[in-house]
Amino acid sequence: MKHALHLLAASLLLTTTVAQAQTKFSIPPLSPTTHIHQNFSTSYIDLTYSRPSLRGRTAFGGVTPYGTVWRTGANTITKVRFGEEVKINGQVVPAGAYALLTIPDAKEWTFILNRDTAQWGSYEYKQALDVLRVKAKPTKLAAPVETMSLTVENLKPASADLVMTWDRTQVALPIVADPDRVVMGQIEQAMKGEKKPYVSAAQYYYNTGKDLTTAIGWLDESIKANPNSYYAYYWKAKLLQKQGKNQEAIAAANKSMEFVKDDKNEVSKAEYTRLNQEVLTAAGAKK
Repeated sequence: MKHALHLLAASLLLTTTVAQAQTKFSIPPLSPTTHIHQNFSTSYIDLTYSRPSLRGRTAFGGVTPYGTVWRTGANTITKVRFGEEVKINGQVVPAGAYALLTIPDAKEWTFILNRDTAQWGSYEYKQALDVLRVKAKPTKLAAPVETMSLTVENLKPASADLVMTWDRTQVALPIVADPDRVVMGQIEQAMKGEKKPYVSAAQYYYNTGKDLTTAIGWLDESIKANPNSYYAYYWKAKLLQKQGKNQEAIAAANKSMEFVKDDKNEVSKAEYTRLNQEVLTAAGAKK
């Protein structure tokens, strides 16, 4: 009987131990990982990194020594991916993924892009795999920032800043793209295909100050294919008015107004009625 009880107790203990071993629980990470996907130029900038916090420490010159290569975050290496070719400090960086490392210093930082995106931290960093090294001046903040961040700021069609902020330090890496080269290449290729992007190409020419006569020709081709397109007529009116051809602009805007009346969508009907009225006013149409 005692032997049986001992076997039962051992069995229960084993079952409890296994159950405890299989129990899953979550612990708040000290340096949580984050992923940022930022549309930029004609593609994007991706960032993946872990965010350390001060927790009563000093960031630079303290937990992160000056003059040494830093993973620019915590845990594994920080990664940045460019969806297209960019320039940093005048140097070409091909599209692709890179390890983002830095060398902090009180007066000047070094930003590094390195080919080894599989390294853990910066312990196995090899300078021979660097793609880029550039300098940047840090800014001292009035108040400390508890948690380190990497963000993409000052977004413009062809430029942005990759900004690191932690403790009382902020430092920015300017990034420059060439979207016009990319878009013009896309337009050239698309115009060789069957479905030509006449209206969107004309819009790009309007917005970037390119040859409006070519753009108006594309809109005429779009109107040939779809004679009742209030959308194409509206853009033709905008381009003509920008050229100073006000009477032709008025005629195109009136055509757009005529066809938009048949739009079953009351929202777009109201919107393009308003937009055409703006063109008519700018072209000096009589009320």
